[in-house]
Amino acid sequence: MIKRFSIKQVAAKTGLEESEIRYYESVFKEFLTFTEMGLDRNEFTEDHISILARIKDLIYKRGFTVDEVKRELKSSLRSLRGGGTPSPVRGAGYARVIAVTSGKGGVGKTSVVVNLALGIAQTGRKVGIFDADLGLANVHILMGVKPRYNLAHVLQDNLSLDDVITRGPLGIQIISGGQGIREMANLSDEQRRVLLRQLDHLEREVDVLLVDTGAGISENVLRFAAYADEVVAVTTPDLAANADCFSIIKILLEMEPNSRIGLVANMVQDMYDGKNVFNRLQTAVQRSLNYELNDLGHIVASEHLRTATAQRKPVLFAFPHTEVARNFRDIVATIFNQKVFANDRKQSSFADLMGALKRNMAGSISAA
Repeated sequence: MIKRFSIKQVAAKTGLEESEIRYYESVFKEFLTFTEMGLDRNEFTEDHISILARIKDLIYKRGFTVDEVKRELKSSLRSLRGGGTPSPVRGAGYARVIAVTSGKGGVGKTSVVVNLALGIAQTGRKVGIFDADLGLANVHILMGVKPRYNLAHVLQDNLSLDDVITRGPLGIQIISGGQGIREMANLSDEQRRVLLRQLDHLEREVDVLLVDTGAGISENVLRFAAYADEVVAVTTPDLAANADCFSIIKILLEMEPNSRIGLVANMVQDMYDGKNVFNRLQTAVQRSLNYELNDLGHIVASEHLRTATAQRKPVLFAFPHTEVARNFRDIVATIFNQKVFANDRKQSSFADLMGALKRNMAGSISAA
């Protein structure tokens, strides 16, 4: 028997207002009318909820227009007619998007991004880095590459994302946010939508997309972090860094309650120091936010890491057999342990949509 929901239940599950649900019903009726189910106007199914959640995601987070949403939904339907099978976490052909963020600068976030990217690439996965620290981008420096173009050229000169991709070590695709460009740090809503639409294209080209956000709680940082499947928050033993990290976790959960957030303790003395950092933040988050963080691991304070950074080399390349390099490889293993860091709170809206469209299409075919 098909489980049925009232509009109030749908509003509670999707976070949409009832008026928004009625509007989406009208605008996207070809995707939300399942006549073979015998529903009246006030009844909804899990498939309706999945599609409404996907529409909300495309409009709210990615800034799609109505026409762009329709094209995306139709594209999903066409792929299913071609025999596509949805992934249990991400839609077929879509990357796992992991944002790396921090509450303040100076905690080594970009070094974490670069070395995690290399560690992931060494497992055989295709990796991209979107350097969303707009105006202050420095991923390319630590990678030892010199991009010819950056995201400013996408917004100002109408270049495509393909034009500004720089290939780094192990084929990692790097998109730089630009340096010294003040306007990049204060994007308009429309500019942010342009970048997210471009990012959606890149998401189909790699297995894992790491988003290096800026530090702090600016609109750019938060929107790009909320876009991701999972968020890696980087902090240090410094109490001020912990307080700022707590603040960004709190705001992210207000924006996306189903976020999966993991913590990396950087610049620690040893494993025990790293556990202390995690436990301190975990206690605060549990008590104040009723949320469980994931302990992704620690990175020791290391002269090898400082030397590698000075040489503009990732430590995984410069000193691959050191303790700090092992720390990064351990974090990669933890991130890809489905029992530890897979987002089971927030199944990909894209995968949900694929399944819903497949069931609806199967019903239509059988009815015909």
